[in-house]
Amino acid sequence: AVSQNFLDNGHLFALYCPEAKNDTMRVSRFTVKSDVMNLASEDILLEWAYDNEHIYHMGGAVFMDKIGQLYIGNGDNCHWMPGLPVDLRPGRKNWDALRSAGNSQDLRGKILRIYPKEEGGYAIPEGNLFTASKRGRAEIYAMGVRNPFRMTVDDVTGTLYFGDVGPNVFPELKITPFGYDEINAAPKAGNFGWPLFIGPNEPYPVYDFERNKPVRTYKPGSPKNTSPNNTGLKTLPPAKPSLIWYGNNVSERFPSLGSGGRSIMAGPVYRWNAEINSKIHLPKEFDGHLFIYEWMRNWIQTADLNTSGPVVKPFLPDWNLRRPIDMKLGPDGALYMIEYGDRWWENSDSRISRIIYRRGNRAPIVSLKADITAGRPPLKVILDARDSNDPDGDNLSYIWHNGVSAPVQELHFNNAGTYEITLRVTDPSGASNYDAKTIYVGNDRPVVVFKSPAQGSFFDWGMKIDYEIEVQDAETEKIDPELVSMQTEFRNRRYLTDVDQETTSPGLQLMRKSTCFACHISDAISAGPSYQMVANKYENDSKAVERLANKVLNGGSGVWGKQPMPPHPQHSIAQARLMIDWILSLNSNAANTPVRGTKGTITAPIRPKTTSSLPEGFQLRVNEGVLFLTAGYTDAGANGAPSLRGESSIILHSRRKKAALYDINHGMQYVEHADGEKGIIGHFENGDFIVFRDLKLSKNQNILVRASSLTKGNGYFEIRQGSSKGNLLASIKVTPAGEDEFPEIAAKLQSGNVLMDVCIVARTTAENVLGLNWIEFQK
Repeated sequence: AVSQNFLDNGHLFALYCPEAKNDTMRVSRFTVKSDVMNLASEDILLEWAYDNEHIYHMGGAVFMDKIGQLYIGNGDNCHWMPGLPVDLRPGRKNWDALRSAGNSQDLRGKILRIYPKEEGGYAIPEGNLFTASKRGRAEIYAMGVRNPFRMTVDDVTGTLYFGDVGPNVFPELKITPFGYDEINAAPKAGNFGWPLFIGPNEPYPVYDFERNKPVRTYKPGSPKNTSPNNTGLKTLPPAKPSLIWYGNNVSERFPSLGSGGRSIMAGPVYRWNAEINSKIHLPKEFDGHLFIYEWMRNWIQTADLNTSGPVVKPFLPDWNLRRPIDMKLGPDGALYMIEYGDRWWENSDSRISRIIYRRGNRAPIVSLKADITAGRPPLKVILDARDSNDPDGDNLSYIWHNGVSAPVQELHFNNAGTYEITLRVTDPSGASNYDAKTIYVGNDRPVVVFKSPAQGSFFDWGMKIDYEIEVQDAETEKIDPELVSMQTEFRNRRYLTDVDQETTSPGLQLMRKSTCFACHISDAISAGPSYQMVANKYENDSKAVERLANKVLNGGSGVWGKQPMPPHPQHSIAQARLMIDWILSLNSNAANTPVRGTKGTITAPIRPKTTSSLPEGFQLRVNEGVLFLTAGYTDAGANGAPSLRGESSIILHSRRKKAALYDINHGMQYVEHADGEKGIIGHFENGDFIVFRDLKLSKNQNILVRASSLTKGNGYFEIRQGSSKGNLLASIKVTPAGEDEFPEIAAKLQSGNVLMDVCIVARTTAENVLGLNWIEFQK
C-alpha cells in the first residue's frame, strides 16, 4: 500500500516475512525516491511471531484509506487440511485457530488498523476493537477471520469490506455447516466469528476428536474461547454475520456465484463522480456497488450496496479471465486488475488489465483482406473490406489510396515492385480507422505443405512422429532442404479466446505481422542472421534487449555484414522489446528450436509430470494440450522483389481433451474443482456447448468421458459433428456423482475416418447443471 501523499513523501508500506526472521511477519514503511525503493529506508512498524512448522494462512493484504489509516489483514496460521481447526488436544496447536483468530491477545487471524506517523512509528486510531490492553491488542480492528486476502474501504461510508477464504469442511466429513467463503462488511470494529461461526453466524460444534463426534454448538451472542492455547479473553465479543457467503455447491441465496472451488476477494466500492475529468470512467449505474472477484472460478461480480441482501450480479460474464487476483479503481474511474494466469505458478500469461467504459460514438473496426499478396506480373489482386464493421451499427464509407470508395476493388500490377495499399474506413460521425496491405510484385510467395503427419491426428506422449514437407517455389527449380525449417510447440490451450487469437509469445505474434521473417528465419542464415545465432551471441549480455530493440526501430548494419536492416518505425519501443524477448528466449527453449530439412522424425513431448509433493488437488494440470508443427521456407527474392516466406501449420492433439481447454465456448463456465473432482471442471446448463476444432477421427471412434450431473437430476452430453445442430455421433447419459465422484463413461462415435470439428452439447432440465472434466479419444 502507498501513502495518500505518495507523490510528496514516497512512503510505501509492505507486509512481508523477513528472510532473517522467518518465523515473523513484519509491517514496514519504505521510502521511494526516483522510482527506487531503498531497503535502507525501512522503518519497522509492527512485528508478530507465527508457528512455522506449518506455514499456512500467513499472507494477507494491506490497504490505506483516504485519511491515512493502514489496514493489515493476515491469516490464522492453521493447517489447511479438511476439518475443523478447533483441535484442543496436546501437540495439535497448528490445528487450533482459537489460539490465533479467536485470541484477543494474538495478531494472527485478524485485520489490524494503525495510523502511521509521518515521523515514523504509528498511532492507534479511535474505534478499534479493544481499548484496554488487558482485554486485547490495541491494533485489532477485526478478529475471528481465517484468511483475509483482499480488502477495501469505502471512501464515502468508511466501511471496511474484506474477503475471507473459508475452510475445507467437505460433506464427507459429516460436519455442518460446510465451508463457506465470505465477504464481510465492517462499518465498525468487531468479531467475525472464526473458528466458532461461519457465514450467517452458523455455529460449528464443540468437537470431541478422540471419539470423533460433536458435543455441543457455540452461541454467537456470547462465544467462549476454552482453548488451553488461548492467552486472551475467555468470553469474546458477539460474532458478526457475513454480508455474502457461499460454499462449494450452488448457493440458494446467491446463485450467480456458481459452484466449485473457492477463493474470494473483495475489490473496490465504486462511487459515481459527475465532476471527474475522464472519458473512460465506469457508468453511474455502478454507483454504490462493491466489486468482488473469484480466483478459482474466474469471475467478477458486483454487490449492490444500495439494496438489502445485497443483490449480486455477474460483471462481464462472457469474458475469459485469467484468475483475477487484485483489483483497484484508478483516479480516472476505470477498473484496473491483475490477472495471475491460468496455472498455479510458472505462468507466462499474467497481465495487468484496464476495464474502461467508452461513451458516445465508437470508431469502426477495419478488416482488410487480399486474395493474394505476392506474385509475378501481370498480377491481379482483389482487395475486400466488407468484413469491416461499426460497433454502433453505423453505415461506413471507404477511401482507398487511389481514391476508390467501394468496399471491394480489383487492382492490376504490370511492373515489379513493392506496393503499399491503404484503406481508411469512416463512420457518419467522422470517427475512422486505418489498415494497409503490402503487395510484392515480381516474386511468387513459396507454397509450403505438410504431406505428413495428417492435420488433426492424435499423438501419444513420447511417440516418434515422421514428418514430410513439400515446398513449391516458382523461381527455384530445386529446393535446398537446408533452407526448410520445421518448429514444434506444445500448448495447453489452442486458442487464447474464442476469436482464434493464438497463444504464441506476444513478441512472435508481432514479428509474424511485421516483415521480420522476410529477412530472417529461426535457425539458418537468410538475408540476415538466424534468430538462433542472435540468441547465442547475446546470451550473457544483460543490456542486449534495450540495445537490440532500438536497433529494430532505427535500423542498422555492420554486426552481421554489410546488408543493412531497415528501420521499423511502425512499432513502439515496447513492441520491439517483446520481439527481442522472443528471439533471446530461443536459447533457453530447446523444445521449440527448429529443425531443418523436408523429412525427418521428431519426438512428441513426454507426458508432463505432476509434482507429488504438492497438496492433493494442487498439481499442475498440464496433461492435455495440442502440438503445433509449423514449417517455413524463405526464398531468395526475384525480379527486384524481396525475399518472401511461405509457412504452413498443422495441429496434433493429445488424446485427452479437457473441457476447460475448448476451442469455442457457448455458455460453459469452469471452476477449479467440484464435488470432490480435481482439476478444472466445465459446468454446463441446458444447451451450453463447447467445440474442439480439427480432430481426425477414426471410423467408429472409441471415447471415454469423465462426467457427472452436479445436481440431483440426470442429463445427457451429445457429441455432434461440426456444431450443436450437426450430425449426432453419440449420446452419453450422466447421473449425479454420489460417492463415486465423476465416473468414466465409455462410448463409441458413429463417424467416418474424417477431419471434423467435435461439438459437445449439454441436454438436461432448466434447473440441472452437468459437469465435464475431459473426453478421451482412444486408439
